[in-house]
Amino acid sequence: MKKLISITALIIFSLGIVSCENSQTNTSKETQINPTPSAKIEPTKETSITTQLPTDTSQKPVTKQPEIGTIKEMVNGDIMCYVTLVDEKGIEHNVGALFEICAEQATFLNKKVRAFYEIHSVNDCESAEPCGKSREESLIAKLEILSEKS
Repeated sequence: MKKLISITALIIFSLGIVSCENSQTNTSKETQINPTPSAKIEPTKETSITTQLPTDTSQKPVTKQPEIGTIKEMVNGDIMCYVTLVDEKGIEHNVGALFEICAEQATFLNKKVRAFYEIHSVNDCESAEPCGKSREESLIAKLEILSEKS
């Protein structure tokens, strides 16, 4: 008799657990089948621009770097040369460059130039010490003087 009661209790307990698991599973299935209605979103310039971005998150969004501008400042950094370039619209851009560009600072400072960019691998560490990580950056590889003064 004790054996029968324990077996019956075990069966009822098991059914209770299985029914709890099924109720949680059914809730998630209902959510997937019958999603809550969302607000209607009207397309705007911002949403159309956003939808044109690549879906692969490993790619960076393409930003237009200035090709023509006046060099206002050049500073050697830990991983690249940092150039402050003012474009023809008067907008200041901080762009990266190869160290060789900063070495010729006297040649390019306060001059209107055309910048040529190339993709280069740069150190991706917290400090100047090598850590084995790198990232791809579009850096100024060559500058061509267009005029002596802007």
